[in-house]
Amino acid sequence: MTEVLYGLDAAQRHRVAELRAQGRFFWLDLSLSETSREDLIAVLDPEGRAHRAFPGSGDDRRSRAMHVDGASIGFALRCYASWEGPGGEEAPRLRPLRVHVVVTGDYLLTLHEEPVSLPAVLAPDLPPERGRRYVVYSVLDAMLASTFDGLEEVELTLDALAATWTDEDGAPIPGATLREAGTRLATMRRWVTAEQAVIGRLGVEIRALRGFDADDEPSFDRLSQQVNHLLVSIDAAANGMGMLLDLQLNQRAYLVSVVATIFVPLTFITGFFGMNFGWMVDHIGSPVAFALLGLVVPGATALLVWRLLVRRFLVGDAPRRMLTPRPRP
Repeated sequence: MTEVLYGLDAAQRHRVAELRAQGRFFWLDLSLSETSREDLIAVLDPEGRAHRAFPGSGDDRRSRAMHVDGASIGFALRCYASWEGPGGEEAPRLRPLRVHVVVTGDYLLTLHEEPVSLPAVLAPDLPPERGRRYVVYSVLDAMLASTFDGLEEVELTLDALAATWTDEDGAPIPGATLREAGTRLATMRRWVTAEQAVIGRLGVEIRALRGFDADDEPSFDRLSQQVNHLLVSIDAAANGMGMLLDLQLNQRAYLVSVVATIFVPLTFITGFFGMNFGWMVDHIGSPVAFALLGLVVPGATALLVWRLLVRRFLVGDAPRRMLTPRPRP
């Protein structure tokens, strides 16, 4: 059975030494805010074989790259979890955690800045009869599943905005909430795209580690498929947000069209009666003259302009004849 440890106090250090002496695989979760790199090297890598996979202080570029040396594999992933903030208040939604993962033949190490226990948050399925390969797979699968939870939270926000817009008959959608949802989707997609390459390479590199021989179970292939499904789901959520924006823009365009329709006849009437030419004033002395000069002449002019100018550029000189297939001889 794989043992799960959190923290690196005196008792945990003693337990790590016992497990390593017994050759038992374990999962150690640590907070970088409570543990130094020197402590990691002293407890987990006294022989100096895997310390290059540990994240270095102030070396952000190196921490983003995947480290592979035959004895250890180091890479970074992100998961989503809720935990109490510095003020003691629980976050109203899931927060992203950047987790540095180190895999060796002796242990699985997860490092993060936040003081939160990943084994308690992720709660992966670790059957006692399964080997270390399945342990790594199960933990990474739980991390990807938490990303689906973070995406679902954004989708629920978009659904709530759509319901508000529909129930309140086209009420304006809060721009700040929509921008925040779009930012989270864009950031999530950028992270998942990077993780796609990491997961794809991990399935190949992990076979070189001691105790991670190739087997017939395509577990890491399933992780790659899950990442691909995650990207498709993110794109679908982004498309849904775009449709929500289009609906709001169409509603506004409809309102503008209604207002314009109301003012067009008013503009025509004021423009017609505002043309105080002497000839026109002298010749409009009856309802027939008013109808002729005010309605018939403008209507005929509009039809003539449509036939000679507008229709030519929009639909061509003449309507296209319907093509009928010729009978075969």
